[in-house]
Amino acid sequence: MKSLTIIFLSLLLFSFTDNKFDYQENVEFVCNKTLKAKNECHYNFLVDGGKFRHVDVGCRRKKEDVIEKVKAGEIPLAKDWKLECPMPKKEEGGL
Repeated sequence: MKSLTIIFLSLLLFSFTDNKFDYQENVEFVCNKTLKAKNECHYNFLVDGGKFRHVDVGCRRKKEDVIEKVKAGEIPLAKDWKLECPMPKKEEGGL
């Protein structure tokens, strides 16, 4: 009975850790701000309408690389923005 429980729990753990969240469909880059005094670059994103951020201490990465890696799901994002940015305006279809 113990062996069945161990096998079941290990399969359950494997199934939870195997899933990788795919950001590609719903990530929108909003803005990039740099704090020169702290040497930090803040990147703000919208994921499914929620505000998320990535802080690059030392500003070691290029903006394009950060955006690409976030869309690929390789860089973790933190909830909420530390530095506010103006929201992107929705373009309305004109005649």
